Amino acid sequence: MALALVGGGVWFAFGHGDGDDAKAPTAQGSPGTSETTPGVTDDPTAPEPPVAGPSAEGSAGEESSSVPDLPTPTGTGLQAVWRAPDSTMLALGDAYKDEPRRVNAVLSDGNGFECKGRWQKDDGGGLVVALLCEQDGTKAEDKDRLGEIEQSGDTLTVTWKKGTTGTESFERFRDMDPA
Repeated sequence: MALALVGGGVWFAFGHGDGDDAKAPTAQGSPGTSETTPGVTDDPTAPEPPVAGPSAEGSAGEESSSVPDLPTPTGTGLQAVWRAPDSTMLALGDAYKDEPRRVNAVLSDGNGFECKGRWQKDDGGGLVVALLCEQDGTKAEDKDRLGEIEQSGDTLTVTWKKGTTGTESFERFRDMDPA
């Protein structure tokens, strides 16, 4: 069975076969190169992948009923997008040690609550995050957050000291795009 995934304007086919028939993802060309097929493969025995999504050309209104497995993040560092079980996202960027006023941390629950600030090493060598928060675009000083960060593999734990209390766990969701 083959599935198609549109990513960055390029069609990718994922072969999901049994045993030795499984194939690595292969680029098959741009969707703009053909109006009737998503691309051409060098392997004449490979099955033609169905078109994913209703907006892809040549789909004749058909949608794929299954969604391919998305690639898992491969990073190991702190700089990543992290997701909590309730879908709250925490993005941690580069340290920017030479730019201490630059935002390198963003927390968002997807429901109008968003905090921006910084993470950095504290004097004791641990990691801390300090965030200024808004609810629906309005400053919410009582929700500003301060917390201690610990990373263990693909799990990030924040122990909140201000704005909320307790511990919140996040799983690596997405690698940061290189700048």
